[in-house]
Amino acid sequence: MIASLLAGGAIAATAPFLASQASAEGESGPSTTAPPHRDSADNAALNAAYVRESRMAATYASAVAGLSGDDQAALLLVHDHHVAYAQALKGYLATEAGNASSQPLIAASGGITALAAQLATLEEETVTIHTNSLETLRGIDAASLVASIIVVEARHVAALNVIAGTSPIAAA
Repeated sequence: MIASLLAGGAIAATAPFLASQASAEGESGPSTTAPPHRDSADNAALNAAYVRESRMAATYASAVAGLSGDDQAALLLVHDHHVAYAQALKGYLATEAGNASSQPLIAASGGITALAAQLATLEEETVTIHTNSLETLRGIDAASLVASIIVVEARHVAALNVIAGTSPIAAA
């Protein structure tokens, strides 16, 4: 079930964003100028996302140290996602990429239920940070990259909340 939560739900995760974009377009009318594919003005926001993703990877790396079996495998999967996001952002930025951080965001501790609750909170914060950055991104390629990360991280939030017992699904 956790794997299906991590793999599914793209439409549900992006629906609020798409709805807000549709309503925003109706207010100001359609634009006649296509946005650029790449814009160097996006580099600061993308570098911030790169640092956040590298710190999320470091957080998961430290969190899995005390786990084993399926619990460790599940969190290593999410860790690998954050490594991939950091790599994608660094690849996009190329020579404009800043330095990654190996500093975990928190000292995650406890059993899998406690860890899942802590990590779900971080994932939700990360989704919010990335969603807010979409407002500042000018290039289509940068916005597409960040949006693709948001979709999967929203799945992380759902799966981790199920593990933590804080999801309505877990109560059912």
